[in-house]
Amino acid sequence: MKRIAFLDGFRGVAIILVVLYHAYVRYPESVPYGDRFTGVILFKEGLLGVQLFFLLSGFVILMTLQKTRSYLEFLKKRWLRLFPAMLIVTVILFPISQFLPERPKGVPDWVDLIPGLTFIDPTWIELFTKSKVDELEGTFWSLYVEVKYYLFFGGMYFLFGKRKAIAGIFGLYLLWVLSRILIKVGVITPDHLFSIVIAIEILSLKHFGWFAAGSLAYLYYTSKELKYLILATIVGSLAILSLGLASWSSVFIASTILAVFLGTIYFDGLKQLFDNRFLVFFGFISYPLYLIHENTMIAWITRLDRVFDMPDILLPAIPILVLIAAAYVIAKFLEPAVLKLLKKIV
Repeated sequence: MKRIAFLDGFRGVAIILVVLYHAYVRYPESVPYGDRFTGVILFKEGLLGVQLFFLLSGFVILMTLQKTRSYLEFLKKRWLRLFPAMLIVTVILFPISQFLPERPKGVPDWVDLIPGLTFIDPTWIELFTKSKVDELEGTFWSLYVEVKYYLFFGGMYFLFGKRKAIAGIFGLYLLWVLSRILIKVGVITPDHLFSIVIAIEILSLKHFGWFAAGSLAYLYYTSKELKYLILATIVGSLAILSLGLASWSSVFIASTILAVFLGTIYFDGLKQLFDNRFLVFFGFISYPLYLIHENTMIAWITRLDRVFDMPDILLPAIPILVLIAAAYVIAKFLEPAVLKLLKKIV
């Protein structure tokens, strides 16, 4: 499937936000500068780059489904999209991690490779095996969300069609919203939590509103019917509820991300802002960089501080540049080679 340049630009924005969040805010107990940069709003709210990824997935997955003949073919396509980079990153990170005790997640065991390589949420594995399972990287959590979305949306798409599938995904999100309201007003008590709320939580329904908004944006992109853009705006605005309303900065940044994305879909002139070499490059390497950066980056920041006397703001620079280079090699050379091999097998 041909890549759409401005979407890669948005992927670039998303990965830059996430990397900056992890570098400067996520681990104050591990980095030498502690919580010094937590007041910088783009660092503090950088994790919202993941919501942008979900918004983009809603757009792209519907496009993929319309070019797919069956549910199984769709799932195969998604597996071939996700697995090669995951396999490569696992092969690279696992041996390196054995020599990086400074990693926030510590030194992983072999069993910790299972969630990433299978794309199965470790919560599910623990639920059914009663055994504690960790994961190689904390960033993998969003992939488990993506896979749950693929299973639900793909199934509903082939059973009911695209519009009902989008409504179904949004309905599942509203189910999560309802569960939060019922807990807040005391209708659901702790005695009910396992059977009701936990079931909703482990399905990751709280993120499904972003996917629905992205799919509606795609319908507008292909049909130019204004009703879909209006619906995308409404659904996306409601999706912001999943962040909670305690932090005004979270709501502000999330609203800005949604407005800029939908504005770019509507105004062709805005596409040029994201269709540029810098952002498109980061969009191209976004998936392997997302997989590989978190714990290794923090460990290297800690080690660099012991060796070099550098300004705190610059400490993450060298680890980030090395990881960008590694992600490029993976995306440009290793991932296509593994994909080619896997296609011959499956």
